[in-house]
Amino acid sequence: MPIDFGYRVDLSIPDVQFHSHSYYEIYYFLEGECHYLIGDKIMKLAPGDLILMHGMTLHRPNPVQGKPYIRSILHFDPAYVNKLLQPELASVLLKPFEELGNIRLSLTEQQQKEVERLYADMHNLYEIKGDQRDLTAYDRFVMRFLELLHMIRGWCSQPVRDYGHRSHKEHHVQSVISYLENCYMNDLTLDDIAGALHLTKPYLSNLFKEVTGTTVFRYLYNRRINQAKILFRLEPDRSVSEVCHAVGFTHLAHFSRLFKTAVGSSPETYRKTIALNRQS
Repeated sequence: MPIDFGYRVDLSIPDVQFHSHSYYEIYYFLEGECHYLIGDKIMKLAPGDLILMHGMTLHRPNPVQGKPYIRSILHFDPAYVNKLLQPELASVLLKPFEELGNIRLSLTEQQQKEVERLYADMHNLYEIKGDQRDLTAYDRFVMRFLELLHMIRGWCSQPVRDYGHRSHKEHHVQSVISYLENCYMNDLTLDDIAGALHLTKPYLSNLFKEVTGTTVFRYLYNRRINQAKILFRLEPDRSVSEVCHAVGFTHLAHFSRLFKTAVGSSPETYRKTIALNRQS
């Protein structure tokens, strides 16, 4: 389905994995305490935060365990928007996702009310979309979805309101993530990272795990694997070995093992699948 909608999801996630996908995502945070790691940013979320995610960006929430974690999530294929609308209007509505780059909108109280009213209506329509008694339910749901895109476009036409304050710990973790984003393709050790950021190795390791819920090298390996997926899509003629070294792995066997664990298929199988999909 070109649009997938989860309304007020409260399922606890004990150890969510890093993931990425080709579709776009609108993530609306409602309740709880959560750091969200997306691309090269670490965000401490507050209720009413709306995140716009561009396709193929590595992301992972780290909610505080034992507390509610409630959010609404909407995934959609940008090609579907281009199919529904004239190219000029589709381009305008997709612009915030494509040009602002994985941004958080901190909605005002009035904006939150608008979103929540619209989401409740969308939920009601989405739940009956397969009911033969109302064959127009999904079409009406799509109209509300397009209204949401128009609302987001309007909010993004103004300077984006975001929370700039970070705690001392979050500032350090952001520095680590920014460093890894610039250097993930290099052969790195924990000594290299700690030295570059003037932190001790134990402090760096413990702090990163506390804020993000994962380790420095687990993040680094997932960042490299995600970049490999992007290269397989954008440069299908490159060999697995070339991609392995381009994203920072020294040994092909290590790359292949981690890739298969994260993606569910070997790099060569993934590469061939992408090539076949491009031809179909």
